[in-house]
Amino acid sequence: MQEQFSSFIKAWDFFDASKKTIIAVSGGMDSVLLCHLFKAEGLVFAIAHCNFKLRGDASDQDEVFVGNLAKQLDVPFFSTAFDTERIAKEEKQSIQLVARDLRYDWLENVREKKEYDFVATAHHANDSIETVLFNFTKGCGLRGLHGILPLNGNLIRPLLFASKKDISDFVQKEKITFREDVSNASDKYSRNHIRHNVIPALEKINPSFDQTASQTIKRLQEAEALYDWALAKIKKEILEQKDNELFIDKNKLLSFPAPISVLYEIIAPFGFNTSQATQIKEGLEHHSGACFYANDYRLLVDRNHLIISPKAAEVDTEVLVQEDDLFVGTDVEEFYISVSNNVPDHFPKDTTIAFLDFNQLRFPLKLRRWQEGDSFCPLGMAGKKQKLKDFFINNKLSILEKERVWVLESAGEICWIAGYRVDERFKVNPNTRQCYMISIQSA
Repeated sequence: MQEQFSSFIKAWDFFDASKKTIIAVSGGMDSVLLCHLFKAEGLVFAIAHCNFKLRGDASDQDEVFVGNLAKQLDVPFFSTAFDTERIAKEEKQSIQLVARDLRYDWLENVREKKEYDFVATAHHANDSIETVLFNFTKGCGLRGLHGILPLNGNLIRPLLFASKKDISDFVQKEKITFREDVSNASDKYSRNHIRHNVIPALEKINPSFDQTASQTIKRLQEAEALYDWALAKIKKEILEQKDNELFIDKNKLLSFPAPISVLYEIIAPFGFNTSQATQIKEGLEHHSGACFYANDYRLLVDRNHLIISPKAAEVDTEVLVQEDDLFVGTDVEEFYISVSNNVPDHFPKDTTIAFLDFNQLRFPLKLRRWQEGDSFCPLGMAGKKQKLKDFFINNKLSILEKERVWVLESAGEICWIAGYRVDERFKVNPNTRQCYMISIQSA
């Protein structure tokens, strides 16, 4: 066992004898063995224990036992206690989940405060198998089938090489004392049910189930590594970042195998789920304009792309512009204004700048977001009216681009579609004496 332990941790690129580790110790067989293996290996470690106050005197006796173990091994000891049942009721969550979160949060705080490199738990090969079976039963993707990983941030699992039988045999042989947790014999929790009922049933089919399952998990981990490698290449081909928006090429996405899986891997970090990935993919050819929402992001199905952007913050939707204003601003755009008695000989093609006949304007002007039913007389159409909706279609504006459009209004008439077109009625002409110039910039 000691040789296997030594070989296992020496195979890690991230671990060496100089690292300091806090071992989470319940007092049970697995965690007590891990302490003895660390001690025999000459590694620097401390022992940490959480008393969840769930088993009356037995919980307090566990804490005393673990404290004595730390004295016996001559290592630092850290402990804490939680009123777990009360906290679970207040948070309306399961005791198991609350205890887990309390434990890991506290261990990480101790690690940081005491300047240790890692927190170690005594998860072994059978725990990893149980995790895979649990995830498979509940429903998961490939990542749910890789079992418990040796390294997760600052958390390490140095006993994953050993089966529960290996551990039990070694502990009995070496006469290592430990505390029994009677709750482990109960089928109250899902994992215990898997441990006591499901795995024994599988072992009747395959007496070497723990070995073959561990080998399968290793192959799944290798498959996941290959999956991640392929996914990175796909992302480079189909993704484009523009400012704070992510564009996903729809046609390229559909050209790859398993587009739902690819899409889910892209959108999951933004808070979207597998059901949404399926709905989005199924509607790609028919639902341009559809929107899907996560907590902080929105996904828009546009003509050629899926566009992920942060949910829009509340912004000003209407701003009055006075006659003497030289600047007005919103949360997302800024408008700069000047008035001149000199009429330009020619006008730049830059549509972010508008030149208007000052005498045709009635102040205060109004800057606002465009609305359904808006219409104007686009410059160059001889005064013919056009609905903004049709103007946007003709100019192939995406839904996101349309959402950002501001219009400048004078006495109820639109005189400029900001960034796109001046109204024919307000254009600078040979009779213009004063030129009103306004430009738009991102804030």
